[in-house]
Amino acid sequence: MRLRVASAAIDDANMETIIYEGYGPGGTAVMVECLSDNRNRTVAEVRHAFSKCGGNLGTDGSVAYLFSKKG
Repeated sequence: MRLRVASAAIDDANMETIIYEGYGPGGTAVMVECLSDNRNRTVAEVRHAFSKCGGNLGTDGSVAYLFSKKG
């Protein structure tokens, strides 16, 4: 998975936090928190990363009940 460096030209007002849930190799529960300006591009990248590692992207609430946010 490649990381993109944020550009100063991107307006912070267009950025949104998106949380994806899924399963990694061996059925491991995974939550991914992203900051993005394009929801469609981000879901495609996250889905690709999951499938490349032998996992799959889940639906909303599929693993969230297993986690609690700290801090």
